[in-house]
Amino acid sequence: SLMTVVVGFNDGPTSGPDPPHSHPHEQVSYVASGEINLFMENNLTRLGPGDMFTVPPNIPHSVQLLTEHVILVDSFTPVREDFLK
Repeated sequence: SLMTVVVGFNDGPTSGPDPPHSHPHEQVSYVASGEINLFMENNLTRLGPGDMFTVPPNIPHSVQLLTEHVILVDSFTPVREDFLK
């Protein structure tokens, strides 16, 4: 019931955040490299290597890449079936 994925971005820095999205999954993310801005619940948090954040189910959130390369290690519960396709 737990899924962990490594997500790499190579198109930063971006001029603004991605469009907000939400999902019914609880999410825990680890910033393995690079820097991001996390937008969630009217808050902006700057995160870098070694930082972690959590996203409760159904809460809109978004990230903005601040560096060219960013690697996030994301864990979701339950498993994200949409990632298996």
